[in-house]
Amino acid sequence: MNSMKAWRVEDEASYEGGCTVVFAETRGKAHALALHTDCCEYAEWNDVRVTRIPAMDKHYRGKCEMDWDNSEDRIALVKECGWHCDHEYLDRECDCPDCPAAKWCSDYQDWKDDERGGR
Repeated sequence: MNSMKAWRVEDEASYEGGCTVVFAETRGKAHALALHTDCCEYAEWNDVRVTRIPAMDKHYRGKCEMDWDNSEDRIALVKECGWHCDHEYLDRECDCPDCPAAKWCSDYQDWKDDERGGR
């Protein structure tokens, strides 16, 4: 049985926002691991928020952090967590049509509806 649990971690004091998903056995271990991620590397301990996301547990594949650039991870993050690319808003130059998670991305689906005049 897998004892690794999925945790969403974020630096609440950051102006840039952003978060990531890490895998750890406990909240405390996830908190410590968060400080070694890109989104929390400059965070103060008390500014790191750690939230459990059980739906992501099944996506643990031996890595301590989900990787947005990995197709399987991206699909899981979009489907299970509702994540999307950080665009000002989607435009013709975006790579969304080629994204492996495009069919599950609500922002991309909304953009396609707008382009077709669906709203």
